[in-house]
Amino acid sequence: MIGPPTATESAPLPPQAGLSRFETVMCDGGNADELVGRDRWCCTMIRRRGSKNGPYGRGGVSSFRPPGATTSAANSVEVVLRQELDFLSQIIDINPHFIFVKDRELRFMLVNEAVAEAYGTTVEDLIGKTDADFNANAEEVEWFRRDDLEVMDTLREKFIPEEVITDAQGRVRYLQTIKRPLLDENGEGKWLLGVATDITALKQAEEERRSLEAQVQHAQKLESLGVLAGGIAHDFNNLLVGIMANVDILHRSLDASSQGSMPLEHIRVAANRAADLCGQMLAYSGRGHFVIEPVRLNDVIRELRDLLDASISKKADVDYRLSELVPPVDADPTQIRQIVMNLIVNASEALEERSGSIRIITDSLVAEDGVTDTSTAERVPAGTYVTLEVADTGVGMTPEQIKRAFDPFYSSKTNGRGLGLAAVQGIIRGHRGAIQVESEPDKGTTFRILLPAATRAEQPGAQDPTRDETGALPERVLVVDDEPIVLAAIRDVLLLEGVDVLTAHDGDDALNVLRGGELVSGVLLDLTMPRKSGDEVLREIRAIRAELPVVVMSGYDHDDLMERFRDAPPTGFLKKPFASDALLAAVKKMGASGS
Repeated sequence: MIGPPTATESAPLPPQAGLSRFETVMCDGGNADELVGRDRWCCTMIRRRGSKNGPYGRGGVSSFRPPGATTSAANSVEVVLRQELDFLSQIIDINPHFIFVKDRELRFMLVNEAVAEAYGTTVEDLIGKTDADFNANAEEVEWFRRDDLEVMDTLREKFIPEEVITDAQGRVRYLQTIKRPLLDENGEGKWLLGVATDITALKQAEEERRSLEAQVQHAQKLESLGVLAGGIAHDFNNLLVGIMANVDILHRSLDASSQGSMPLEHIRVAANRAADLCGQMLAYSGRGHFVIEPVRLNDVIRELRDLLDASISKKADVDYRLSELVPPVDADPTQIRQIVMNLIVNASEALEERSGSIRIITDSLVAEDGVTDTSTAERVPAGTYVTLEVADTGVGMTPEQIKRAFDPFYSSKTNGRGLGLAAVQGIIRGHRGAIQVESEPDKGTTFRILLPAATRAEQPGAQDPTRDETGALPERVLVVDDEPIVLAAIRDVLLLEGVDVLTAHDGDDALNVLRGGELVSGVLLDLTMPRKSGDEVLREIRAIRAELPVVVMSGYDHDDLMERFRDAPPTGFLKKPFASDALLAAVKKMGASGS
């Protein structure tokens, strides 16, 4: 039998031998009265009168006859009991949930294989012992003790939606548990029945779902901020075209000794700095102007070394560790310089005028399974990467500050403008690389940049085709832009050079000019316009006059634009904002192409 023994001997049951205490006695379908005074082997199912619960189940069932159990005289009670125990063990052991019974001393009186497996032992070894004998985590043991005693003291069932147990392998597992008191014949909580479901896999799946949601939200935020930054930069670039062109026009009209020359130069410097800011905003949006060529990272750092030494704190000890085995990267050298400058200046600012060190390391990495960008949680593909590591011993960052480090205009430093790291992230994204960040408060920060190694042979630096200043200016040019200030600025510069100018405020207006038979030697075409974009207009221009030179104006990346113009490539590309010399170089190339 299972539970407190009643009559397990082979001797005959004496008359009234305690049978009055039992509500039912079954034997092969007979009843208790038939047993009195007889010497007979029996398989019993007994329920104590007045008992509602016991340590082995509701109703205090002391014995259960399993299917196939026999009661022939050849069988002993011991055999029957063994059958019963084996039967019950199979029932609870096949159950994947934790099933256990504890007494008031919190000793296990019954457990299944799931509990034993978690504690790295056997069912037999668990019986009579407590959680403390197998669980080294005292805090967890105390949680179990408190809940178990509460259930037995209050006689109330308790549902625990989530509790933690550290298993024998040191893994943290999450359980959802229900605990119920089992009462003795006096109605007191003498035992506790517990059933726990392992929800570790469900919790991990939920965490993965939340992580994916966070990645999607972060990607959407980056995209939204990128669109916003790109739009602002586009509008500012158009304004700067007007400012820079008019400064050049005024500067030509003044003598070098004129009192107005110096204020104009100040305006030019301010406009150039504003153009740099627009470039950083476009870099953050991932649509900056890139001129891709093989670049050696070590050479860039060496070229900047004097400037870096002048830009960082005099209290900083700078350690350069440049590996000579680093391959070149396919990158825009100007953008790479910006990455190096921003990261090292950021490290210097993190020292906050205290003594400290900055470590600059270059190396290469073969990522067979790809690399995770910790700033976006996105993975870049497998391949060979060149790494730039900039580490400082400054104030460091909290996990929350790390999450926001690449947000535009956010800075954890009082003297930071908060755009440098955002621009770095945009440049890295545009170069299909990755960023990894490690930091702790008061322990410093390490930024690790990974850029794909070059896939093309090194060659002399590529020259912007619009910078070819040879050739004559064309006689007449059609300028197409939706911004009046841009149209006016370009027109005024070209008129001073003797070039006749026609203007169009959008694509349809330009097409109507060409269809009307106006003779022009070339077209300056803005990329972003209402109704029809520059690439759409260019395709229609090619249908009207296939040989007509067309230079596209935009602040966006040259390579990305060329992808848009694959079917109808333009003659050249002019990056906004531009000064008069760049404009004239582009127009001269237009004249050379049309000759």
